[in-house]
Amino acid sequence: MSDHLESLILTEARRQNLQPNADAVRQAAIDLAGASLTSQNLIHLPGKGSISPADYIRSLRDQMPEGFGSIDNKAPSARDAGNLTERYRAEIAASRKQSRITEADLARFSGVTRQHLEERYGAAKAK
Repeated sequence: MSDHLESLILTEARRQNLQPNADAVRQAAIDLAGASLTSQNLIHLPGKGSISPADYIRSLRDQMPEGFGSIDNKAPSARDAGNLTERYRAEIAASRKQSRITEADLARFSGVTRQHLEERYGAAKAK
């Protein structure tokens, strides 16, 4: 698909208040391979005929509705917690689970690190 056809498709989709995703643009490139623009601003598909950009966008949206979003709909915003969203909070909480400390771990360390590991080891045994 030429850059001119691609920009025409994107412009028409936005005119219809639609935001195509990468899959929709990829499918349009496949569908319009070898197509040309006529003097009446129609898309001419060799061997198939001509179609207006508006009709093509409607047809493509009917084929793959998941490929288009509305420009007016804003993405759902997560509740902010400082500078972290709920998703990041859950990700951080999941990664905080600490592995069990073994006797071999205690033998590898000394000093303050070993004291902290012994405290965790003792707390884990108490549970």
